[in-house]
Parts: sequence; structure tokens; C-alpha cells
Amino acid sequence: MKRHLCCLALAVLPAFGQVGSTAIYTEFEDQPPESVVDSMKEEIASIMSPGGLRFEWRSLSRVSGSEVFTELAVARFKGRCIGDSGAPARIESGALAWSHITDGEVLPFTDVDCDRISSFLKPRMIGLDEKTREKVFGRAIGRVLAHELFHIFARTKGHGSRNVDKPYYSASDLISDDFRAGKEFHILAARSSGVESRKPSQTGLAIYAKSGCNNCHGSQGQGSKRAPALRVAGRWIDGVVLAARLETSGPRMARRAKEMKIPGPSLAEEDIDVLVRFLNALE
Repeated sequence: MKRHLCCLALAVLPAFGQVGSTAIYTEFEDQPPESVVDSMKEEIASIMSPGGLRFEWRSLSRVSGSEVFTELAVARFKGRCIGDSGAPARIESGALAWSHITDGEVLPFTDVDCDRISSFLKPRMIGLDEKTREKVFGRAIGRVLAHELFHIFARTKGHGSRNVDKPYYSASDLISDDFRAGKEFHILAARSSGVESRKPSQTGLAIYAKSGCNNCHGSQGQGSKRAPALRVAGRWIDGVVLAARLETSGPRMARRAKEMKIPGPSLAEEDIDVLVRFLNALE
């Protein structure tokens, strides 16, 4: 099953103007209320869609074998994902969720411990009515899962300065209404509505230069003293991986551009397919 799903992930390139088709396959140890699942999905969309990452949700138990996606991740939820006010009060030490790594590579599998999240949040959930409690709990799960999805799609084990990238969450982080407070920076601009912004004759090299990436990553993405190569030789990259890396590294790149007194890097979402082909052609 795992091998089959991973093979599907490499089946197609994204269509023009799209970051890529991406699926999240879910498996619940104990099926939660629909309101919890809906709240989780809404929160993940609000965190990840501004960076061009949009998902199709699928049940792992209903895999048909004929679905084709550019990238995918499998999320398994352990325990009871219901935000029950009667959850154990004792907080067990350990991670709220974790991704899997083999030979230094991040695999497209993550586990979320709902019981541990419930225990962690119980003091903040007491007194909430059932409807509010399920919404808040689903939102908390969404934030935890979004953190792991960035690890998976950006292929990185590191952490950043954004709330979603922090190595540790407080209970306030998971239930607050202002999780994304402050000015956000997104290198990848949302897809234009209506008229396409890219001229048909514009090459990947031209788009790369226009994005400003050449200022640090070299004239053809080969890397420089300021920044690493954009693609490791022999390793294919797709729009989903590139979008995730742009999103997770965005704040750091913006700071570097400011220090260099140059405009921050930017890329139109409709240009990402051409840029990916350019990067994959590099030797």
C-alpha cells in the first residue's frame, strides 16, 4: 500500500498555472465528529493556501488505485479526536505529532496523537459548550498537522520563525484566535484571476531572473555563498515542493534581501510550472 501511494505521487506534472494536485490521505483510529474534521481542514487551508498549497482530502481506507496526484501525504490520527472535556488531565510528555524519516529523508507519513492534544488542552477547554469545543479542538489539530505537512512537502527537518514552524507549541498557540497575527510574507503570489500574467514566450530563465532568486542562488540556480543550489543534482523537484520551500524559507529570504538592500523575492503562482521545468533541466 505504501509503495503504491508513493508511486502515484510521481505520476504527473501540475497543469499550467497550478502549484500541483496534492492529496492528504487520512486514517482515524476512532472516527471524530464531522465538525472536528471540518474545523481541522479549514484551519489547514487558512495556513497553507496563501502559499499555494491546496489539498484534496481522501480516506486511506478508500484508496482506489486510480487516483493521480503530484504529491501526497498520509496522516494517521491516534486516539479519540473529539476534544472531549473528559480527556485524561495528566499530560504525557512527548510530541503531539511526528513525521517519519528514513536515511535522513522525510517520508510522506505523519502521526497525530489526539489523546495527547486533548490532555494538553483540557484546562483551556473546560466550560466550553460542545459545538465550540469541537471547533477549537479541530483547529488545534489543524495547526499541529500543518506543521508536519510543511516538513513533508518542503522535505525539511528544520524549524523556522513562523508560529506554524516552531518546534514547540503552547496551549495558547493551539487555541488562540490570532495564530497568524502580524504581517505575513509570501514569496508565491496568488494565482491571477482572468488574464494570465505570463507571456507565452517567457522562458524559465527569464522567470527565474524576474523573481529575484538569482541574487542569492546564482544566475542559474547553481547556488552561491549567499544561498544553496535550488535543486540537488539527480533529484527531481515539483511545484508543491518548491511552493512549500518558498513558504517555509520566505521570512529568512525577506530578511536577507532587506540586509542586501534589494527587493524581496517574488513569484507568480501561474509561473511556477515553467520555473520547475527550468530547475529540473539544470545539471
